[in-house]
Amino acid sequence: MRATIAFACLSILVKPALAQQPPDIQTLAVGPWTIATTYKADKFENCTMTRSSDGLGIMFVRNQEGLLLSLDSPKWRLERGKAYSVRLSTGSRSVDAKAMAESKSVTITLADAPFNERLRIANVLEVRGEGMTLRLPLDGSAAALERLDVCFDKNLRQSPESNPFVAPARRP
Repeated sequence: MRATIAFACLSILVKPALAQQPPDIQTLAVGPWTIATTYKADKFENCTMTRSSDGLGIMFVRNQEGLLLSLDSPKWRLERGKAYSVRLSTGSRSVDAKAMAESKSVTITLADAPFNERLRIANVLEVRGEGMTLRLPLDGSAAALERLDVCFDKNLRQSPESNPFVAPARRP
């Protein structure tokens, strides 16, 4: 009896909390990748393309600033705020970049347009740091990167800033 009453009270408290959390992320699977659209307070933030491989989280983020690569691992112990030098390679094309660190993740700005195009046809992206080389699988990336661009373009055009009289269609 006490358990039933406790459960009833808990469900009354939890239900309003769940109702206050709007669905701010929609997802779509494209091969091994998951494309997601993120909104914050009804404002379009970005589109992401994620997957994991060998305990490593891989995320491409498309936002107003361009394309970013985020990598995370629960095993890492990084110096937060430090910029690590890395070399990114896809086949014969390479670029130098900086990996901005948090405690368990890094974010790399992908600013080289020809290199970014190369990501669409590559099977593997190598991220070379001083300690080791990470090999990121890019199978299915052509279709996923195309969908990431479509997601960003559609959601940016349909944001409340472009037409404040129509609710945005939240689609990945």
